[in-house]
Amino acid sequence: MKRKNDQPDDATQKLPLTERARLSSYTALTLKSNQSIFCTQINNMNMKQRIATFLLLSAAMANGDDSTIISYKNCDANSLPAENTSISTLNNGQFYKMCPGSHKHSNNDTFATLGQPKCGDGSNFAFYLTRPEQPQQEEQPQKVLIELSGGGACWDKGTCALQSFFLKMPPLDFVLGMSCSDVGKIAEVSEGWDILCARTVGETDFTEYNTIVIPYCTQDVHLGDAAEVLYDGTTVQHVGGHNTYRTLQWVFDNFEDPSHIVLTGCSAGATPLPVFYHMVKEHYKARGRNVKVNIISDSPVYLTPRNFLENHFQFWNHETVMKSIGFDYDTHKEDVQYASAVLDYVLDGSDDTDGIGLVSHNDDAISLMYYIAMGGDDDTKTSVQPQWWSEMNNSWSQTMNEHENFDVFIINGSGHCSSGLYFANQQPDFEKWVSNIVSSTSLIPVQQETVVMNTSVTMTAATDPTSATTEAYESRPVESPVSPMNNTFPSSESETDTPSTATFKASAGHTLIATFLCLHLCLLLG
Repeated sequence: MKRKNDQPDDATQKLPLTERARLSSYTALTLKSNQSIFCTQINNMNMKQRIATFLLLSAAMANGDDSTIISYKNCDANSLPAENTSISTLNNGQFYKMCPGSHKHSNNDTFATLGQPKCGDGSNFAFYLTRPEQPQQEEQPQKVLIELSGGGACWDKGTCALQSFFLKMPPLDFVLGMSCSDVGKIAEVSEGWDILCARTVGETDFTEYNTIVIPYCTQDVHLGDAAEVLYDGTTVQHVGGHNTYRTLQWVFDNFEDPSHIVLTGCSAGATPLPVFYHMVKEHYKARGRNVKVNIISDSPVYLTPRNFLENHFQFWNHETVMKSIGFDYDTHKEDVQYASAVLDYVLDGSDDTDGIGLVSHNDDAISLMYYIAMGGDDDTKTSVQPQWWSEMNNSWSQTMNEHENFDVFIINGSGHCSSGLYFANQQPDFEKWVSNIVSSTSLIPVQQETVVMNTSVTMTAATDPTSATTEAYESRPVESPVSPMNNTFPSSESETDTPSTATFKASAGHTLIATFLCLHLCLLLG
């Protein structure tokens, strides 16, 4: 059976980051503009409810993120302002480019928490989305597929110089205006990549899903909160957490009651999926929504050698995101079992009926390269590969034994991942396995005997980071097969730079006093 979560029960701190922010904004608006409504609601509560409300609202206002002014001046001209665009206004069967705005506090002109979406070189960030090609009936449940792109990682001047191409938006603009079917046809005549929204995988028809693609351009596995990191004269914006967080806010605002959400990603896009599962699940739970959420994590960079954790990990600043989900970051941040600790924490709080699946080759040159580059071993691949695989296999086996809704699909051979589960889909038994993971109606236990198969798919790369990074990513599937790299688009400041309505936030002490006085006044008037 799945273990019980033994973390301390602190209701306020367990609130997701987005929930604390929204509560704070709501509270400020209520106290400032809707005192009569607020007092009526308070007077209808018993004493225990009044005390609980007082404590919750006070904590939310003290810890939460106040209302913000949103700016779209750092958005490409061919993108839509995300916060100002509802999915109901978009056509079916057509890819759009959405730019989440920069969020600044309304009272002191500083950026809000996770409020600076951008790429690692400071250029503009956007995500892509498409509605199903066939219009859905209003009574049909909403389904959502979110795919996080991969593309390596960097943590010092040398690695970031090697990965400089991946510190800017990947060239995905060729999909704009196209349908999933159109993109799928291009994938069919290309080699090495796929797109899920054009196909059925197992028993899940992804053509019926709203698809969101989150590009990767920050080299921090989508979780960073470190702007302006200086590596010997080279500045890198490790703000992947900002990009993904603001994308998820758009998802939450536009899908209030989805029936099924599938999270998938490749490599660096697969690594953070447990964290985002927790964010998504807790968001809907807080609203009384029982949403089935599944993960297919394809070739995550799973191991975290001590050298990297002690000397480089802090430059990404995962602390903001990890503490927002209640994870004990301070205890585990230098633990070589960090990735296992994160996965265990998320699985402990997961629903038994949510299948969490992981896919990997048992010989992965890319994962092995990063394992060595991060300080996993200084030896050659001949001796390191068995060590790398043994550590991976032992960790996953232990997790499978402890959690019934976690399973692993192993491809016996050399290779890495690509978009759309491309290499996994070449395996004859993969669809049978994945059906039990992502089916919107499947019941747990999901585990079968771990599937190990032979494969003709091969991928070769040297174990030296310098040569392997270039060679391994030359055929990176996110590149357009017909169009060149899109480096820069003109901004559209005058057209879309529209601020949102702002509210105030007082200091924690003044907020507490104001809340108490308001509640006290309501009680007297009642």
